Amino acid sequence: MINIFRLLKKIYDMLKTPIGENLNYIAGVLSTFVWRRSFLRLGRKAFISFGAKIVGSECISVGNNFYSGEFLWLEAVRNYRGKEFSPEILIGDNVSCSQLVHIAAVTKVIIEDGVLIGSKVHITDHSHGSYRGSHHDDPNIPPALRFLTCDHPVLIKKNVWIGDGVVILPGVTVGSGSIIGANSVVSNDIPSNVIAVGSPARPIKIYDDQVGKWMPIF
Repeated sequence: MINIFRLLKKIYDMLKTPIGENLNYIAGVLSTFVWRRSFLRLGRKAFISFGAKIVGSECISVGNNFYSGEFLWLEAVRNYRGKEFSPEILIGDNVSCSQLVHIAAVTKVIIEDGVLIGSKVHITDHSHGSYRGSHHDDPNIPPALRFLTCDHPVLIKKNVWIGDGVVILPGVTVGSGSIIGANSVVSNDIPSNVIAVGSPARPIKIYDDQVGKWMPIF
């Protein structure tokens, strides 16, 4: 009886919703169904909107209550220009992404529980070519023909909020509870419970547990 009630309520809610939104929802349900069997894991109540591009889905694990906006791009790169990789993309429970989010890995990208990701966000653990250390790539070689290089995995801890247009670069850890302001470029580790903005992103506020407020960092 409870299931019938929920079904009737869902139908009622859909009748109140503009037809375009209903069609997008139905397309997302079908998209999720199509992708479900290919993932290493796709948790309960996960929703992958229509237009998603998933590469290397057998290396991608997604937790419960995941939601993505349109045109999600998850890319676990197993081979590039003849070089083999063992990538992992691990996404926890209650993670939500807006539209046009691109997450790419040749080693490991971990996104823990409760993370909120804005639109047009790029998270990657690699780059085209090497530009530091003992080997530097020749700029006369087209970027697409350079080998993929990776320094360290990316770790985004629990309850992080990533604003629109943010880029998170290889080797970065974002501490739990932190907020990354819109259009920031994160090239270094960000501590827990701070608000960070800019390019490169730097903390400007920190949450003070004693007073229960975000306090400026001078």
